[in-house]
Amino acid sequence: MPVLKKSDVEMSEIAPGVERWEIVSGELGAESLTVADLTIAPGSRAPTHTHPTEEAMIIVDGELEAVIGDDVVTVKEGETVLAAAGVKHGFVNRSGFPARVMGVFPTGKVERTFAD
Repeated sequence: MPVLKKSDVEMSEIAPGVERWEIVSGELGAESLTVADLTIAPGSRAPTHTHPTEEAMIIVDGELEAVIGDDVVTVKEGETVLAAAGVKHGFVNRSGFPARVMGVFPTGKVERTFAD
């Protein structure tokens, strides 16, 4: 059973103030799962995008404005956002504190198309 460590993978900045670590993926040995850990700085936004698979986004810390399709809702620690395949989604951090989100995908290779 492998133990995967966030400290062993490279961080990528997908937008200014949005850091992403892909801690489980096909490249790391998973066949049908990807887990990403994102930190969204105050005043930053994770751009809206779509995937050909669904995605569950668990709010681990903080409060965010979530865009899901045409809806905008406030989400906070302990809540999960579920975006169906093909539905645009993203986040804006309007709080004064960093927020952290875990994204879970039912695929070992995530495909993303930015909507904006």
